[in-house]
Amino acid sequence: MADQGKSLERIYQRGVSRREFLRRSAALGISSAAALSFLAACDPGGTSVASPSTVGGGKPAGADGPVKLSFFVYVGANQGVVPREVVAEYTKANPNVTIELYEGTNAETYPKMVAARKTTPDQPIVNFGFVNADANAKGDVDDLWESLDPANVPTLSNVLDNFKRKDNKGIAWGMVGIGLMYNTDNVKAAPTSWLDFWDPRFKGRLALSNGNHYLSGLVTTTRANGGKESDPAAIDKTIKLMSDKAKEGQIRLFFLSNDQVKQPMIRGEVWLSGWFNSSVDIWANQEKGPFGYAAPKEGQIAFTLYHHVVKGSTPAQKYHAEKIINMMNDKKWLSRYCNLTHSIPVAKDIELDKALADQEAFKTKNIEGAIQLDWPTIASKNAEWNERFNKEVVAFVK
Repeated sequence: MADQGKSLERIYQRGVSRREFLRRSAALGISSAAALSFLAACDPGGTSVASPSTVGGGKPAGADGPVKLSFFVYVGANQGVVPREVVAEYTKANPNVTIELYEGTNAETYPKMVAARKTTPDQPIVNFGFVNADANAKGDVDDLWESLDPANVPTLSNVLDNFKRKDNKGIAWGMVGIGLMYNTDNVKAAPTSWLDFWDPRFKGRLALSNGNHYLSGLVTTTRANGGKESDPAAIDKTIKLMSDKAKEGQIRLFFLSNDQVKQPMIRGEVWLSGWFNSSVDIWANQEKGPFGYAAPKEGQIAFTLYHHVVKGSTPAQKYHAEKIINMMNDKKWLSRYCNLTHSIPVAKDIELDKALADQEAFKTKNIEGAIQLDWPTIASKNAEWNERFNKEVVAFVK
């Protein structure tokens, strides 16, 4: 009986119609009487799973029954504090909802999300969560994102106009500046340009991302030399330069995760990299590490951050995910999140600590002068660039 109950619960959470619920139950050898009894217990009002979803903010079928969600959050640097607080408050008010936090980086997790979309499209590895500008653009190409229902996410109206998403496919909540992170113990004169990656004083001390080309040096070097991501000749020129520099020993290492760049810089093995102002500030001022941040003269990168619901989630999962996303974007919670993580909000009336608002990355000139990358081009070219980057650059770093 316990196994039957678990099987019925799994079917129920898919948000299928009543007829489909009974059909799948029968296919598992479960009697109609047992299936109907389960439905009655989950939905005593008798509406049961009559339709796959309910538009306009109404509760979809199954939303009051057991619902399990996977919530992707960033790892480290206070990133999980507010999500845990919001989850605790939400599940207290909605005890039928169980939420598992999936912690990591978009670089590590996004490929797994795409793989799940291809192999088990109705079982995403995460239902909703944090998505950066790079993964956001890739998800547009891969058709990964649900449109958010404004009735469930009224905070959509608080987003600054130039950050609003077409068809409400996700909600922009903030941005991070990407600039030059350097080791303050070994670098006394702060770097000033994206081209400092190739300055001889950083030979053998440079760390670059392997796969995220807004951090790999490919895009920033191209921009600093007057090119664009959409210009194949400019990209070719940059890859040639990087290949030559790799052969000369300019690059110390490549990284995929936060710790893979943070720890070598603490140890003094790495002196320069591109990184996020929010993490650099926390590592320097709260953890007292040897980290400095400089906004390059060409401009720091405006790295917009979003909350998304992933396609393949059931209507019930989508409903609760939207409700939690709305909480995350409420003034109270978003202000707290931005202050804790040192993120730049892109919503109206968010209160920041003065010490944070006065920082370099938060200055109006550095926000207005930030480089707005061509994220769709970066997303569409990513696989091609990765192949070339690995063969022509990474292969020559010992």
